[in-house]
Amino acid sequence: MTQVDVSRLSYTELVALRKQLDRQIDEKRGEELKVLVDGFAKKLEAAGFSVAEGVEALAPYLGAPGKRGRHASSEAPVLYRDPANPANTWSGRGRAAKWLADYEAQGRDRQEFKV
Repeated sequence: MTQVDVSRLSYTELVALRKQLDRQIDEKRGEELKVLVDGFAKKLEAAGFSVAEGVEALAPYLGAPGKRGRHASSEAPVLYRDPANPANTWSGRGRAAKWLADYEAQGRDRQEFKV
């Protein structure tokens, strides 16, 4: 790989260079992705599968970054429910729900609201 000495470039020149690099990176990314996808499609068809079957088989890999291969649900299960208003729930993750924090401020125990 060719090393480029950018230490003598001005700020404006560096920003322009970055824009040019971003365009080049986007183009290369698109080209390389197309090559990979074409190869994948050909391998699927050679093995007797349709591209649709291949896409369906990739579903477990389509989660959010860091959650690949896991069965991530969109919502955490409800662990606590407000008896005065059953629509008020909390999963037990993150900061406590305001309704639960209010009850706790009144001296009530969190376990009273456990589902």
